[in-house]
Amino acid sequence: MTITQQKLIHALNNEVRLAILETLKSGSKNVTELTEKINSSQSNISQHLACLRDCKLITQNRRGKYYYYQLATPEITHLLAEMDLVIKSLNWKNNEVSVACKSDMP
Repeated sequence: MTITQQKLIHALNNEVRLAILETLKSGSKNVTELTEKINSSQSNISQHLACLRDCKLITQNRRGKYYYYQLATPEITHLLAEMDLVIKSLNWKNNEVSVACKSDMP
């Protein structure tokens, strides 16, 4: 696995970051709007936005006194849709799936 693949997986490997990306699929949002949509504090959202910016999955632009965040490329929407297709093909159900694998591997 390449370092760039690892970076992408790291960016996607968090419930809040995924929620941010899912929310931004419908268009740009500021931190207050994201906080209202996602059950998390403003400081937590801001930290995850910084990670997503660092990974170049989102961009920000200033409008007046607020920063607005949007997906960096349409391919991110495609990636999220492909993830959903893979999950559907595996017949995973939210209430039946554990995040951790059952093996003893670290």
